[in-house]
Amino acid sequence: MRQAMAQAEVGDDDYGEDPTVNELQRLAAQLLGMEEALFVPTSTMANLIAVMCHCQRRGAQLLVGREAHLHVFEQGGVAQVAGVHSQVLQDLPDGTLDLDELESTVRAGYGSRYHPRSVLICLENTHSSAGGRVLPLAYLREVRLLADRYKLRIHMDGARLMNAAVAQGVAPAQITQHCDSISLCFSKGLGAPAGALVAGCREFVAEAWRIRKLLGGGMRQAGVLAAAARVGLERMEETLQRDHSNAHRFAQGVWELGSPICSVNPSAVETNMVLVRVAVPWLSPEKLCEHMQAVSEEEVAETGQAVSVRLFPWTARSLRAVWHCDVSAQDTQLAANKLKFVAEQCWRERGAAPARPDAAHGSKHPCGCSAAAS
Repeated sequence: MRQAMAQAEVGDDDYGEDPTVNELQRLAAQLLGMEEALFVPTSTMANLIAVMCHCQRRGAQLLVGREAHLHVFEQGGVAQVAGVHSQVLQDLPDGTLDLDELESTVRAGYGSRYHPRSVLICLENTHSSAGGRVLPLAYLREVRLLADRYKLRIHMDGARLMNAAVAQGVAPAQITQHCDSISLCFSKGLGAPAGALVAGCREFVAEAWRIRKLLGGGMRQAGVLAAAARVGLERMEETLQRDHSNAHRFAQGVWELGSPICSVNPSAVETNMVLVRVAVPWLSPEKLCEHMQAVSEEEVAETGQAVSVRLFPWTARSLRAVWHCDVSAQDTQLAANKLKFVAEQCWRERGAAPARPDAAHGSKHPCGCSAAAS
């Protein structure tokens, strides 16, 4: 990837003159089944651009999940910058929205002189706060039919869209055919150092270019970033399959550990994320993450290794682990071993007997997982 960056042919992308960026945009648009695509610095900017393109009328309302990245982790940019009203709906555990609730919310403002007028539905695929869950194709078709019924548009925050496509074994265009616009991040599973894009019809991308300029997203010799993004696209099948496999292996290992400290529902692990539920009230996810990152003399003496694992405390009772192109199968096994050591150490320090190593065997998968993030 660094070699591709060093050898990239570049130009002034702010004038549309960078050949490497132009080629990336062409390839990405074709892959996504869209007419055109626009390279931007970040997915946060891509999502904001899309909302501003679709919601140009004052008082426009977008419908979005309460736990969606666009709503929770992007500083409310659609309100701060775009002046767009968000109506949040409760996400279901699999990352979908309840279609009956969605329709009743749309209907409330349809033709009303008092309610905000819904213009845009925003979806997230994979759904980060649901632990990297993939939106089913049948669900996307139903949302499309609903949107058409009320003349709404659909934007998909597809930061991890390629994870969804690989997990479902379909071409990305089979997912995006149900959307009017799509964002895609190159610096997550695809492994590039920076960059994202937003894609849609030709008129949409022309307006997106204007808004990118407004937001300060015009770049000069951006081909050095586009070259890395293209390498990520070319290798995505192999890279993401490996990430998914490692995440599944880790989840299975945690489940088989049968520790009273933590649990995982392996059936909820669909892509490169694992939500680990911290099952005892006297240990917080933050503290468990600290134990996983720290290395002690006791660990080295007992295991013969010094392993530091960085995890993310997510909800009040869960933490999140995410796999990417720099995490190997060996790293995954080391992380699982570290969790076993930490769980047993915490249990001993609490003054309880260690859990039986075969406690989980023959039992049902625990079902305590909740949300995740990014």
